[in-house]
Amino acid sequence: MITQLIFLLLITSIHGKRYHIFGENDSSSSIKNERLLVDIDIYNRPYVLPYFLHQLERLTCPCNQCYLDFHIYHVFHTTTESETTQLLTEWVSAMKKSEQSAFTTITIHEWTAKSTTDQTNRLRDVMKRISELDITYLAMFDSMIILLEPEKLLSTLISKDKPLMTPLLRATKDMYTSTFYLNDQQMTGFDYYKQIYDRKKLGCFLIDGGIKDFYFFNFKYPQVRLIFLHDKIFEDTQQQYAIDVVARQNFIPTYVCNREIFGYIPAQFLEALYDESVIHDLYMHMLTEHQLNGPSQTYLPAITRTSLISIPSSSKEKTKFGLDEIYVINLVRRTDRRERLQATFNILNISARFFDAIDGKHTIDQAYLERLNVRLLPEYEDPYNLRPMNYGELGCFFSHYFIWEDIVKNEYSNGVLILEDDVRFDPYFKYKLEKILSNRSLDWDLIFLGRKIMRPDEENYENTIETFLIEPSYSHWTVGYALSLRGARMLIDEKPLQKILPVDEYLPIMYDHHPNENWKSHFVNRKLKAYAFHPSILTPTHYFGEPNYISDTENTTIHRETNRVAAAKLLSVDVIANQKQTEENTPMSKDEL
Repeated sequence: MITQLIFLLLITSIHGKRYHIFGENDSSSSIKNERLLVDIDIYNRPYVLPYFLHQLERLTCPCNQCYLDFHIYHVFHTTTESETTQLLTEWVSAMKKSEQSAFTTITIHEWTAKSTTDQTNRLRDVMKRISELDITYLAMFDSMIILLEPEKLLSTLISKDKPLMTPLLRATKDMYTSTFYLNDQQMTGFDYYKQIYDRKKLGCFLIDGGIKDFYFFNFKYPQVRLIFLHDKIFEDTQQQYAIDVVARQNFIPTYVCNREIFGYIPAQFLEALYDESVIHDLYMHMLTEHQLNGPSQTYLPAITRTSLISIPSSSKEKTKFGLDEIYVINLVRRTDRRERLQATFNILNISARFFDAIDGKHTIDQAYLERLNVRLLPEYEDPYNLRPMNYGELGCFFSHYFIWEDIVKNEYSNGVLILEDDVRFDPYFKYKLEKILSNRSLDWDLIFLGRKIMRPDEENYENTIETFLIEPSYSHWTVGYALSLRGARMLIDEKPLQKILPVDEYLPIMYDHHPNENWKSHFVNRKLKAYAFHPSILTPTHYFGEPNYISDTENTTIHRETNRVAAAKLLSVDVIANQKQTEENTPMSKDEL
């Protein structure tokens, strides 16, 4: 057998036909005479179906006939199972009436029992279906994936001409879950995996390991037909048959292809195997992260939902986490950020109110500052750029200040959440925030959801409060924080507009953890009761120095005071502060610090 394989490998062309190491692929037949089956496992997670089914609506059939098979599990007779079945049936009925469907038939296979041999039976059944329909190509995947260009998917996979392959589907940033894996013994190890995962190397790569979650079979290859369509391979009903293991044991090469950006797959780790709430959070995170992958300071449109089914009830309930309001500070001219965040809130089922930011470039001038009786804090100078405040920083402070006033005016006794429009949400943002805010015995004025730690050596990481919180040292950023009514009153009562400095310097002064004693001396009641999530559950979408980083505050007019008359000039400011992150932003498990 080995000798034959080596011999065939050496043959590159015989009589104009293409040969491979385990058999002939006769590509002379027209694709119009071929058939393709899309075979999908539908998980009992109704919240994915509006997104997933819309992707299937956009599939095109590159063959003479295409078939769509669903496998749904109705074993425990739960409400979730019933809702999943109802939604899928509703969609199939609508598609059968539609003239736009790419499929000859759409079939639902319902499983009503569960046993240790499910995986074997599942694979045996689909291979039986392949034989009955005389299928040329088989695409097998599940309902948890996101496909970015479904219109091109099937024709692209056929064009790769591989016996068994997977398109590269990736998890969100830095999670390194994908549709392929490497053997532990592989010498190139994780560096090789990252090159493919990060698309530093492009093409189709033979994998000494395996593929998972998305399989594309080409039954033109004799060895693929011989192994997978042979009844004897499934004779041992007690053995679990993994597709990539069967392929490896029978010398069928498997490939991962990454030249095209195919889509996403949720992150996977041990906790996600057993906790449905974790699975839900990771899926939603995948949807929100997609919007941040646009080129050159742009956002991608949100993944859209189908209009052919009703939206699951769980996707309609909006939350404010028990707070009175969620404010989002957004410049009117940054409609791109507003649209991105509104789509994110729709995905996360968050009820938020956009608050028009004070624009340092177009709103603030000397007359504006005089109306507010604004005065700089004596001797304030930006410690990194050695300059006074600029109009962008003043606009940022005013935006937060006017929200504090609104809190007091409305007597929001349950507190509020204040977000900036470049916020990025951790996968467990909702879970952790809900857990903290549901504890009514916790006494707080300010809770940082995300921050830049300025003095890591002063952080007390060992002294955790309510699992997720610590008392913060000197910190910057106002990307997201919760504020109580008492806290808002304290911030206003110090009359900060008459001794103004940047808002992320003011907050640490008010919880008495600012290193500049001179600045602190101008503020008397520095008794904010402050906490911070550790690790952060919010971060900015981009950090200084990253390709898509842009600041709406830095390149604005510098505010200077001379005998109480402001003289201003326009400067282009280069931020030179050390932007090294002191937080580990790699997502952890829900209860892990």
